[in-house]
Amino acid sequence: MSEQSYSTHSSTMRRLLADGFTEEEANRLLFMRDHVDEQIEYREMLEESRRLAFIRWLLEHNRMSR
Repeated sequence: MSEQSYSTHSSTMRRLLADGFTEEEANRLLFMRDHVDEQIEYREMLEESRRLAFIRWLLEHNRMSR
């Protein structure tokens, strides 16, 4: 973890704790914030995979011409 990231997490952690979150809840929120982009990319890849599978099905069942 970079020095800046730690500093940002530290100040954010203090703010979350001051707002009434438990330490565990605050840690989970910080983790989610740091990994939300990965989740978005995963959902996009999953959607693309489903679209391709549907197109494959259409082609295999002669519902769409090549």
